[in-house]
Amino acid sequence: MIKLDLLARYLAFFNTALQHRPSPEQPFTRIYIDAFAGTGECDINMGDGLRSTIAGSAKIALDTAPAFDRLHLIDFNPKHVAELRGLVASPGDIDRVSIYHQDANEALNEIIQKTQWRSTRGVLFLDPYGMTVRWDTLQKVAATKALDVWYLFPLSAVYRQAAIDFNKVDEGKAAALDSVLGTTEWRTAFYSDSQQESFLDDGKSSARRTAGPAEITSFVHARLCEIFKGWVSAPILLPERGGPPMFALFFAVSNPAEPAVKLSKKAADHLFDMLKNQRIGKTSSGVALPSQGDFF
Repeated sequence: MIKLDLLARYLAFFNTALQHRPSPEQPFTRIYIDAFAGTGECDINMGDGLRSTIAGSAKIALDTAPAFDRLHLIDFNPKHVAELRGLVASPGDIDRVSIYHQDANEALNEIIQKTQWRSTRGVLFLDPYGMTVRWDTLQKVAATKALDVWYLFPLSAVYRQAAIDFNKVDEGKAAALDSVLGTTEWRTAFYSDSQQESFLDDGKSSARRTAGPAEITSFVHARLCEIFKGWVSAPILLPERGGPPMFALFFAVSNPAEPAVKLSKKAADHLFDMLKNQRIGKTSSGVALPSQGDFF
């Protein structure tokens, strides 16, 4: 899967780049946060009725070499949490892994508050269940100035909530869109009125959604750029074939320091180029990423 392959490669690069930074004597504490960790495994459709089980994001992070100093695995599903606890049963993992049976927003807030970010750098993976990542949570993440974020934004969920007819966007749907986008501006960005008057005689709006996948994705990208002061990548739209995209994969850098931005961007761009050229393999072994240079 594209998202997992990119993640695996970036995690290996990240830990290699930071293992002796800012100095070999006092390196950064390197952490990984998975806000929707699942079970640690991923069941994929291979076609022709065949399915295969591969390592999920949590398992990939656990197996990353060089290793993370700390891992925070979050999931609200009790069955997933039980699977995660079995995944980290070895003594070496128990000491460095924290598992949270919580809402992702609450757990992230807890982790952010208790972490000493001046001496910590990390990667956050957001592969949410629907539109569950609140904008205020993203603001707190960006404010750390220490986290690189891979965010699989749920475009399909936005399509469902932002009905073509604005009158069908009830209070619950509007509140969900406000929460995930952090603004009410989507009402004018996504909808336009062909009538001279905004409301019909019966008091209902005549507005229709004119924003398609491209416009919605561009809106989300612009919003992310407002809070992540380092850099936000152009999105990778998934799936790549057949119908409108269901997700937009963004990479965002919260650290505004030029050396951090330069290297993170160079690494991400390299991975995106590999994807475009269809050179990404099934494992993360043997990956030659750009020279690490001075990181952070």
